[in-house]
Amino acid sequence: MNASSHQRSKRWNRRSSDGAAWGSDTELERDDDDGGQDRRRSSCSMPFRRGGQPWSNREPFRMTKEFRDRIAAAVRASSASASALGLLVFASPVPLPAAWIGNVLALSTLKTTLGDTYCSARDIFIPLIPVALASWGTSALLDSLTTTVYSVLLPVATVVWCGVVFLCPWPWLKSKNLMLTISYLTIASPLSLRESGYDNNGLAREHYGRWFSPGLLATCTIGLCVGLAIHAFTLPTKKSTTASRSAPTLMNRLAGETQQLLFAVTEYLQNIGQSSSDARQARTLIEYYVKRMEKTLCELEALLPAMKVEKKLCSTKNLEAAERFVECSKKQLKHAELLRLATTQQFLGEEFTSLNATVRGVKTTMSTNLGFAVEQLALEYSKSQKALLFCSPDANDVERDIVDSLDACLSRYREAMKQAISDAERLLQNNDAASRSTTGPLIRQRVAFLAVFSFVYELRETFASNGKETQDDEASKTAMQRVKSGLTMPWLWSDIEKRRAALKTAMGMGIASLWVSFPYLRGYVAYPQSVWVGLTVASVSLDTTGATYTKSLDRLYATLIAAGYALFVGKVFDPSNNIAKLAAVVVATFGATLVTNYDRPYASRYAATSVGSILFGSIEKGIAVHDYVPLRIMLIFIGTITFLCIELLVFPRSSRTMVQAQSLQFYEDLEHFLFDSSKVCASIPTFHKGTTTSNEEDYGSLVELNPLWMLREGKENVSITDDLSEDLETVKKTVALTKSELKPAMAEPSLGLNVAIDAAGYEGLLSEQVGITQQLDLLITTLKSLIGYHTQMEKEHPVRSLHWPALLSASLTSMAQQLSDCANKLRQVFPNGLCRPGHRDASEVIRAVASFRQFEDVILSTLSDVEERHATFLNSICVDGNVRYTPGFRLTLALAVSAILTIGRSLYNCGKHLETIIQSFPVEGIELPTEELHLRRATIELGASVNDSNGSISRES
Repeated sequence: MNASSHQRSKRWNRRSSDGAAWGSDTELERDDDDGGQDRRRSSCSMPFRRGGQPWSNREPFRMTKEFRDRIAAAVRASSASASALGLLVFASPVPLPAAWIGNVLALSTLKTTLGDTYCSARDIFIPLIPVALASWGTSALLDSLTTTVYSVLLPVATVVWCGVVFLCPWPWLKSKNLMLTISYLTIASPLSLRESGYDNNGLAREHYGRWFSPGLLATCTIGLCVGLAIHAFTLPTKKSTTASRSAPTLMNRLAGETQQLLFAVTEYLQNIGQSSSDARQARTLIEYYVKRMEKTLCELEALLPAMKVEKKLCSTKNLEAAERFVECSKKQLKHAELLRLATTQQFLGEEFTSLNATVRGVKTTMSTNLGFAVEQLALEYSKSQKALLFCSPDANDVERDIVDSLDACLSRYREAMKQAISDAERLLQNNDAASRSTTGPLIRQRVAFLAVFSFVYELRETFASNGKETQDDEASKTAMQRVKSGLTMPWLWSDIEKRRAALKTAMGMGIASLWVSFPYLRGYVAYPQSVWVGLTVASVSLDTTGATYTKSLDRLYATLIAAGYALFVGKVFDPSNNIAKLAAVVVATFGATLVTNYDRPYASRYAATSVGSILFGSIEKGIAVHDYVPLRIMLIFIGTITFLCIELLVFPRSSRTMVQAQSLQFYEDLEHFLFDSSKVCASIPTFHKGTTTSNEEDYGSLVELNPLWMLREGKENVSITDDLSEDLETVKKTVALTKSELKPAMAEPSLGLNVAIDAAGYEGLLSEQVGITQQLDLLITTLKSLIGYHTQMEKEHPVRSLHWPALLSASLTSMAQQLSDCANKLRQVFPNGLCRPGHRDASEVIRAVASFRQFEDVILSTLSDVEERHATFLNSICVDGNVRYTPGFRLTLALAVSAILTIGRSLYNCGKHLETIIQSFPVEGIELPTEELHLRRATIELGASVNDSNGSISRES
């Protein structure tokens, strides 16, 4: 069909849609039947048209799994609030103090599954007992003193408790903010009601007698039990909320994604060189399923701790299978990522040869040999994976058959790859140009073969290693042994981060306790809620500035919403109608949980708990809701502002600064690694047979049977220099620190005092740096394997004449030198080591960052050297007629070259992300000359020779 005969298509007829919620399906069908007449009719006018039946024309809503999960979570949360407050307010024979905190704990411990809820409740209850008892003793001692002495000693006791809680090394003391809240509430509440100046003092003080601390412990225990009971009630039903019930669904999903990944690889290998369109679609599928596998695996792995707990509470059949499956999938994911890189990304410069006839011929040869073998391997993998999911762990006969079947398929796949490489190299002999143009594709095909082989081999190893379980030393300890080991742990004062958290929290709590110590603030300004300043400080104190800032804003925002709702309930219903208040709390909890933002869930949870705190806390204090609400808002505001001032002014620690510093420090650390790895490569030829005591016959048989033996088991017997291992650990620590600080850095307020974090730029930069660390692990593996191969070679072995280690060393040195040049230029424009605007002109910063584009030349130079060496190897095959070294050695070389080229490409991409970050810098500091702008350019005057005009400068103003 030519362009002149093309007619405008009417596929969706959405050009006139204004995004209104009213449906247009019926109208679109009517428009199609009418030949497209009246297309400009707006869907928003349909509800008002006579006879239009607007409600039947609304666009249908699709109830997704997320919405169903939200409804279920809202029902559980509202049931927990109703049960906790019902037990504490109505069913308790003795009025327990602080009923609102029981509701807080019920909602805080309530998680998605029974196991997670039990773990949360256990982590709170175990430290709660000693903290409550110690706080009770401290409170009883202070309460026995005079009001003046009590007021003087309260800030001191508060500061001491902060240090004890935050510097305590006990592993079971996890909810430190909550424990500090409980201890402060116990210690400060008796003083908060002394000499108030109000006549209703006695009503409030009857809840804060000498038995207040045990009553508070009982309140907390009831709240924790309610959270567990909500899940326990669903156990006999088909809708049980155990992790063991959710795990099989995720396991089947992950199994399906791995199978689809192998089928996509099959489609890719069957179409390369023959159908480019189908091959591109298969590459897209490979990339999609690798990403999906990663997400599903994270969800499944998060369920394992809950499943282990549920095994102790109730019978669980899926734990062993889930653990084996997750362990296997974690190993497979590394190979899947390598497969994604080998199939979906081309080496720089390779795209210019993709349409070459020789390249297409080589790809067709690979497809012809590998297509059927990979298809058989994918089918066998699918059957074996089902056995892993559904067979009992002790089915030894079945697993032995599976191992034999997988070995047979892997052997056929290995022979097919060997034949494919042999046929492809036969096409390239005596043709240097063809051998150079196909080097990149052949490297990627070898890496893809290695990834697929390793992917399936991990499943085979899972079956072969059944029953060889290792016992965790920590889990084997008795409870008394764990307690003794916890008591002998050193305190955390030497940890600078823990020390900073303890000091800033102690300072904030000390200032907040003044609202209870000072008689005027306690009795006339904040009565009877003066403790809420300290409770707020204890809640919002977090490790990073960004997290503290976000939680403080969420707490204020949630307080305002809960206050408005509580005022409405207080005005509409009778203050003594507790049934109406309980119903209002249930409705608020359901709504807040339903609209929870999963990125910032604290706001919704605190809004839900604050409604109960206001409606039932006002009863306990003996004041009306409309008097209780403004005072609570004021005190929570004071608490958040107090701690934010301490966080930002007294103990400033900017996650933004950490990210800006570590993003640059990474390149210096990587530079050291590349130089040291180059030295290791240069030393590989010095290894030869006789330097080790390994058995040559065993080595030869193992490598012949399994080309991956040296890459998997053999490398474990090879050691590298300590400098290289230390360099790798340094690079990983730098990336891990950037990763942990990035999210808090994006949450930090900038206020114009510092440049804000560019989310897209830094996330892309971090993604490339994480990818580089993965390639560094792969590079070390290949270096160990190459050392292992050379230790088994004679000094006169023919492979040494090709000098592959020298080529790898030169490539790493070239890359390290270019990275050193880039780091030096970054040092000139960022002299303080922070990626932020300075005194340099914007053009100078851009020029420095643009030096990363030089890695394009480094990659092309490395690829050119590899192509030349590959052509030399093919010529040697033509002369001798045989292959000079094992397939495993060639696979290792391809893997090493691929790792080096991928690192270079990632560094090139890092420069692009740095350019994105630079574009977010403010430009108000850039000054351009105003008197005269000089443009320098080489010109050749009309009628003059090149030599006469060389060096002439044209000036334009």
